[in-house]
Amino acid sequence: MPDARTQEIAAEQQVVDRVYDRLEGMRAQADALAAEGHRRAAASSVTGLVERDAMVHRAAAQLRALDAEAEGLVFGRLDFDDGETYHIGRLGVRDDLEPLLVDWRAPAAAPFYRATSGEPLGVVRRRVIICRGREVIDLDDDMLSPDYVGDLRVLGEGALLAALRRSRGPHMRDIVTTIQREQDRAIRAPARGVTLITGGPGTGKTQVALHRAAYLLYTDRGRFTDGRILVVGPSTVFTNYISRVLPLLGEDSVHLRAIGELVEGVTATRRGSAEVAQIKGSDRMRDVLIELIWQTPPTAPDRLRLVYAGQVLTLGADDLSAARRRVRARCEAIGRKPNAARTLAAAVLLDASWTMVDGTHLDRDLFAEEVGERGEFRRFLQAWWPVLTPTKVLSWLTDAARVVGLDASAAETLAASYRGRTDWSVDDVPLLDELAELLGEPPAAPKAPEPEWRLRELTTGTRRVETFVLSCGLRDGWELYAPGHPTPIALAGPAIDNDAVAAAQRWAEAVILREGHRVVSWTDGFGPHGEEGYVPVLAEPLPVEEPDDDSPADDPYLHLILDEAQDLSPMECRMIARRAEYASMTVVGDLGQATHPLAAGSWPQLLTRLGKREVRTLELHTGYRVPQVIADYATRVLAPGIAPTPSYRPGGTLSVRQVDDLPAAVQQAVRQAPRDATVAVIAADDAAEELVPLIDVTDVAVVPASLVKGLEYDHVIVVEPADIVAAEPRGHNRLYVALTRAVAGLLVLHQKTLPAALRD
Repeated sequence: MPDARTQEIAAEQQVVDRVYDRLEGMRAQADALAAEGHRRAAASSVTGLVERDAMVHRAAAQLRALDAEAEGLVFGRLDFDDGETYHIGRLGVRDDLEPLLVDWRAPAAAPFYRATSGEPLGVVRRRVIICRGREVIDLDDDMLSPDYVGDLRVLGEGALLAALRRSRGPHMRDIVTTIQREQDRAIRAPARGVTLITGGPGTGKTQVALHRAAYLLYTDRGRFTDGRILVVGPSTVFTNYISRVLPLLGEDSVHLRAIGELVEGVTATRRGSAEVAQIKGSDRMRDVLIELIWQTPPTAPDRLRLVYAGQVLTLGADDLSAARRRVRARCEAIGRKPNAARTLAAAVLLDASWTMVDGTHLDRDLFAEEVGERGEFRRFLQAWWPVLTPTKVLSWLTDAARVVGLDASAAETLAASYRGRTDWSVDDVPLLDELAELLGEPPAAPKAPEPEWRLRELTTGTRRVETFVLSCGLRDGWELYAPGHPTPIALAGPAIDNDAVAAAQRWAEAVILREGHRVVSWTDGFGPHGEEGYVPVLAEPLPVEEPDDDSPADDPYLHLILDEAQDLSPMECRMIARRAEYASMTVVGDLGQATHPLAAGSWPQLLTRLGKREVRTLELHTGYRVPQVIADYATRVLAPGIAPTPSYRPGGTLSVRQVDDLPAAVQQAVRQAPRDATVAVIAADDAAEELVPLIDVTDVAVVPASLVKGLEYDHVIVVEPADIVAAEPRGHNRLYVALTRAVAGLLVLHQKTLPAALRD
């Protein structure tokens, strides 16, 4: 007779099989929906194309959701004291009205994460179902209400401990099967306002942030879908590491960006020295940039020479400098930005040139009109006051003389950071973003009216019509469209013949009169689908729709999730704040891991930099990934005033070795590292580059200490802690980060004397 585990696995397998059978039916329905959309497009005209696009889009969204099964679609079960049973999974599955699987984000699934033996929430048994694809391979139970256990069988050693023993991979996994109570509270916190989630290494802050994004999409998909959530991480290494989590949860519409990727067209991965980061990250840089944008471009001409009425008029370098100062003063007085100031610059130049004209018999306005239209003046103006781009302006800082507002030493350090470089650093990205704000956009060129032939093209969508349109083409009978409506507001029906234009117009005039408008005459026009029609000339024009000045049209994000937020500099905070002006936020971090020279000293200070005030704070108190023996060792270098995080995880290995030949010791340690585990060598940035050629074992990562934040590995080799500490002002914090990346084994190799806090 099979043992209890085998019987229970077989019983759960039946449930899983039923879910997957239903899933295949849902997938077939989605395929059929897409096929129907294409069939309708082939059978009719424009309306068929519109229906096709809508149906195919809906089918594709359904198929993407169904692909969330990669790590096991079914993973949990709840048995309640009233006999009710729920199975929990990555998405919701129904068979007619019967729920086969409850989505992990649904309120009904909350007890799977929140129930405890002290507060069971009616749960008797919480079961984790471990699957490999469609096959149930193991079960693990927690008994929360022993008095109600009855005939229920109990298996396993506890789902969380079992999950913690799984080795890491090259990418972060989701924690949907092992979310704990305090993590669940953070995930399900309201979206509005600012939610601050804090916790030490291994508490699951990043996983909570990503699962929170999936939860927000589930609870308010209409608001947050289509890229309305932005997740910002500290580096591209980090974002690559976490990139699989949301797709595994069935969500692929969230934008994931590193700090160095927030400016369109720029991908920065390089970090400058701590000295340079301190200069570029400071609020003082905004004043430097303000002075920079009004300076004369390096390629601008230094003389304007004109001939008027037989006189040679010349503006030299000093005259042009004075003119530029006048342009700036006028712009600042009226709030105009440089890229929108060319017409004002032209006026100032013409004023300066007029003062040199000798002759009271000449007309000032005629002079301005004639000279302003000359080709040589226009060419000079374009060269002297060009449209500026952020990248072009920032490149001027190779010249220390252009740095206004910093002392000579800081100015030279800043200028030197740009010389001989063809790429941008992560610290430059906020400066480029600030320059885009300061420079502004040039005035848009007048938009030419759309040609009639273009309006007549049939497309897969509709165009917005700004008035009433009477047409007879797509359907049998006359139709009347109203402004902004892609579907007709009235149909004449068979009472009016398709060729009876005059009768149709009289009918339409009556309908339009009921809408409050009187028709004077008719002209030819086109309907919302591009078909020919008739447009009424109204006695009084229709009101023009005013744009909503408060609408965040240029900012698509409605929720921002900031991971490792403790390291944001003041300039980075300004860049984030521009994207979060209309958005709610989730801020995630640990002050004990703050390594930027200008990192905020407290969470209220950081929130002030972000322009936010009210905040709800949720703290994760327990570490689940870093073994206690490693956590205790790392705590020795934890910054004063930061409480250590107790670890739930036992076991782990720690070894500290002083060696004579450091490169040889690193090679040997790599070769002896577990082969079935993820392994990383962490060293100071300069040393990491030198270690790369020494690693002759594949699948071993050599990670600079500045890029290791947020990553986790089974086995970590930290090389020369003294160099990590000496590399930057907050070197002890950086070392703390490096020491807490291991989830199974930590080896510290050193040739130099260890930092004082780590000496026995």
